[in-house]
Amino acid sequence: MLHGSMGAGKTTFTRALAEGLAVDHPARVRSPTFSLCVTYPGPIPLMHLDLYRLDETGDVATAAFEALGLDFDDLVRPNQVVAVEWASRWRDPPEDHLAVQFHVSGAEYEHRIIEAIPHGRYAQQVLARWRQALGSP
Repeated sequence: MLHGSMGAGKTTFTRALAEGLAVDHPARVRSPTFSLCVTYPGPIPLMHLDLYRLDETGDVATAAFEALGLDFDDLVRPNQVVAVEWASRWRDPPEDHLAVQFHVSGAEYEHRIIEAIPHGRYAQQVLARWRQALGSP
């Protein structure tokens, strides 16, 4: 679940995530603002959603997911990573998820702080593995 203002780095982060997951052609990762959802195949597939164009109540998000044939329960699986931009527009996100908040400052958005907040047991495990891979405490 990616949270941050326009231009904060959500799509760039997702592209780096795709590279780390070794998905096919990670450089092709773009914001799916108009398509809503793009899946990138690889050893661990990446599903990339962008809810920016949907209303903030979540009603349209629910209808859009249903139209795309996406079942909310099927989105969260151990064999796939789901990155959701503008996640605040998802009315009923999974209880267990990793929220990534992008804070930007400076006239040209030259300073960024990325804060990862686990919600649930699995998210805590994911964050622990992420920190270990980065060599962070």
